[in-house]
Order: sequence, then structure tokens, then C-alpha cells
Amino acid sequence: METQVLSETMPLDSEVAPLLWLLQQLEAGNDAALLTITGLHGGSPRPIGTHMAVVSARSFNGYLSGGCVEAAIACEVVSVIEQRSSRVLRFGRGSPIFDIQFPCGGGIDVLVSPGISIPILRQALEHHRRREPFSLAITPADEGVSIIEDTRRFGWVDGTFFRPYLPATRLLLAGRGPELEAIVRLAVASGFGVDVASPDLHIIDRIGGTVSYAQHLRSTSDICRVPTDPWTATVLLFHEREWEDTILKMALSGPGFYIGALGSKRTQTARRQQLLAAGHDAALVDRVVGPIGLISQARDPTTLAISVLAEIAISRRNADTDTRLHG
Repeated sequence: METQVLSETMPLDSEVAPLLWLLQQLEAGNDAALLTITGLHGGSPRPIGTHMAVVSARSFNGYLSGGCVEAAIACEVVSVIEQRSSRVLRFGRGSPIFDIQFPCGGGIDVLVSPGISIPILRQALEHHRRREPFSLAITPADEGVSIIEDTRRFGWVDGTFFRPYLPATRLLLAGRGPELEAIVRLAVASGFGVDVASPDLHIIDRIGGTVSYAQHLRSTSDICRVPTDPWTATVLLFHEREWEDTILKMALSGPGFYIGALGSKRTQTARRQQLLAAGHDAALVDRVVGPIGLISQARDPTTLAISVLAEIAISRRNADTDTRLHG
């Protein structure tokens, strides 16, 4: 069986879903605007940079709150869309719009941008498809919206609001057995991009249609054909250590933010000793997490899947924070 390429696109990240919806509305000839949270005052269910796209009081996409005031916010920005002039509106605490309040008692500043263009949206979505980091630079004073490669700035700088986008987490899952199937099912349901490599054809047949890419490993020397990037997590789910060596070597030489391998503490110790004996630098070997997951001794495949995905989510958040702090 040859390698199966099942999809050329990654699942659409929820962060950029409003951009796609907005593009579709503009291409259909509708007047619309991109809304972006640019300031927080007290508690808020959504962070700075969160988007919502609006056509009318009844036609919008995305959430700026927990879902309780989106329709009211959309109604308030219709006049801004009609005037085709960017504005920053306050909702909640400190807002003159008294009938829109948040249960948490906080407030948000929302930049309403009616001037974002179809080419800019297409360019942003193409960056997302190619897993290329980028930023939207929005300058309300001159209705300017541009795309830049620098993602280190986040927030207002000299009258321009910078909103960076990093590629969504992609999982490279290599293994076999119920643990692999459980993590694939939960990861796909959670919206992750998932690539799979396995020596088991029956697993490839069962899950192949649900993932972005599937590869049949014919031997222990086969190399996974999915390239890793700084936003890829590699998880090895083999009970036979001989299947790990080639894939671990590939992962250790790559920039992925997480590498984990199934097994007990004893297995992890043996794995570490073998990697060091093979000449791998100790700092690289230290990147391999094991035992994997936040829940110790999770023997049930579903519990293990929840535990591992939670650990990956925390690792990704920490990696993004480090990137923004240090570039």
C-alpha cells in the first residue's frame, strides 16, 4: 500500500474562521466588517485579538463573549458598517451603551474595521493554509489593513493594532493499537490537524478518511513523510521500541514544540540511554517527554488521549508565550 495523501488542507483554525466567513460575505457583495477585541477592562471570556465578522444584526460569525451579547453587538455596529469608517467601541463596563452588559462585569474595546479588502483576506487565509505565521496590521486613522510577517508585536503600537497569527497545532501521530485510534478520534473531534503513520493497514483503513494525511509504514526504517515545523507535536504510540528509532531521529532533528513517546518510566529511561548511546545530544534527548500525559498511569486509551492532548495544549501555549517574549 502506498502512502495515502488524503487532504491537502489543514482544518480551519477557529481563530481565522471569521476571516473566511467575512471573505465569503464580501465576495457575495455584502457590506461587512471585521470586529477585533483590542482592550479588556476587568474580566472577559475572550482575549485581546478575538475576532467576530458582522454583516447585519442577524448575520455574524464568531464570538466576542460567551455567546450572550453577540446579536446586540452586531446590531450596534451596523451603522459603522454603513458609514464605512473604522471606530473603536466600548461594550460592557464603562460603555455608554447601557443595554449591553457582561455577566462578569467587565468591558471590552472593539475595533470595527469595515475597510478590510478581499485581497487582504485571501492573502491571510493563504498564509494560514501554508502554515506561515503572519500579522494583520490595522490602522483605523487611514482605514489601512495590511499583512506583515513580523508576529512579535501584539496590540496597539503608534495608532496601529497588530494581531499576530501562528499556525494551528498539527499532530504527527505514529503508532499502532487502541491508543493511536483513541488519540486520533479525540484530536480530530477537537479540530486539530492530524497526520498518521502506522504499520497497521487496518488502522489506516479505519481512520484514513478522518485525517489530513496517512502513511503506511512498511518497515522500521521507513521515514514519516510529513515535515515538522515549530507548531507540530509528534507523539509515538508504539509498544515495540524498534519502530521508534527512525521517527524519533527525525523528530529530534526538527523544530517541533513537543515530542512524546508511550511507555513507563522504565521504558523512558531505556529510551534515553539508547538515544544518548546513539550519539544524540543530551539537550535534544531531554525534549522527549515520557511517560506522556498529565494523568499518571492512564491505562485506558480514552483517558490517555485526553491526558496527552491536554499536555500538548499546555506545551503549545508555553511555546507561543516564549516565542512572543523572545522572538
